Order: sequence, then C-alpha cells, then structure tokens
Amino acid sequence: MKKLILFALLITAVAVTKAQDAKSVFSAKEIVWYGLDFTKATFVGQFDQGMGALPATGSDIKNKWMGEWNSLIAREPQNFKIKEAFRADNIYYDMAPINEINSKIDPDKCMSFNAGKIERTEIDPMIKKYGAGDKKEGIGLVFVVENFNKGTQMADVYVTFFDIATKKVLVCEKMSGKAMGVGMRNYWAGAIKAMLKQIDANEYQNWKKKY
Repeated sequence: MKKLILFALLITAVAVTKAQDAKSVFSAKEIVWYGLDFTKATFVGQFDQGMGALPATGSDIKNKWMGEWNSLIAREPQNFKIKEAFRADNIYYDMAPINEINSKIDPDKCMSFNAGKIERTEIDPMIKKYGAGDKKEGIGLVFVVENFNKGTQMADVYVTFFDIATKKVLVCEKMSGKAMGVGMRNYWAGAIKAMLKQIDANEYQNWKKKY
C-alpha cells in the first residue's frame, strides 16, 4: 500500500514538474506556431480581391485568403520574425489544427459593417477545441483574430500562448496592428508583421515583467 502511495506521489510530482506556467513562455527555447485563428473573426467593411479588383465574398475569404495569410507567415520567416519577437531559438510550424477549425467557419457570418468583439473569457474554450498536432507538449502560440477592419485599416488579435499538453492558456494579450502592403494578402499580413515588430521592440519585455 505504501509503495502505491509513493508511486502516486511520484507521478503527481512529475506531472507538476512538466506543467507549464506563464513564466515558461519567456524561457521557452522552442515555440510552436499554430497560426491565425479566424473562427470568431469579423471582416469589417467591403473587402476586394486586391488592387481594386472584384469584391471578396465570405467564401473567398474563407476558402482562399485565410489559407494564404497563414501560409505566407510560415513561408517567409525572414519577414514575419516570430523567433526574434519572442526570443526563441526555434519556431516549429504546426498549423494543421488551425487549418482544420478555420475550414469549419460559416462564410455567411464572417463579414459585417460593424466591428466584432471577442471577450477574453471566450479564448480559453476556443483553445480547448484545438485538435492534436505534431507536438504533444510544449508552448503553443496562436493569434486569435478579432477584426480585420477595412475602415480603420487595423487588425485586432489576441496574442495567446498555451500549454499544448493541457490546452491551458498561459499568456493572452490583445494587440492591434496597422495593415500595409500591396494586394489583399500582403495588406493584412502587413498588420501581423507590424505587431511582431511592436512585440520585439516593446511588448515582449513588458509582458515578461508583467508575468
């Protein structure tokens, strides 16, 4: 009986040791990038295909542009400097779980002339729904998109770190970035690039002190 109790205590101790907390985010050597989560995003205003081309529908945004934005960030790490912004030695791109949930978005509900609102309390259950990716443990990072706002030319996201094994949210901070660039893809990807630059310059150190 004593051996069983000791074994249970040992297992608990190991589990506690492996559990991630907010401080783990700022000491992680590797960060797993999940991508841009658009499941509750609102595309505000009249979007087009870029360069004044035909209007973009909700189906266009879901079936073409969401994938384009996520793919571009992974293809061009020299432009989207996630590693530098978060002081990591390595970024592992594991976007299959996000691609899966983005594929289930209702294209008829993602566009509006009014800005959307995601409450902070909604983030945790969103993360819990992520399916399994390549990595089963470690620190995951996702940008939960609230708005791509054509009127303000701004993107609003929740920068969200979580424990991959438990899907527990560790750090969640809201940010905005100004869209810039030529064409639909580059214009909004430019907002993500702007946020990463801002994180590198200021926010990383601010968050590290906060947590």
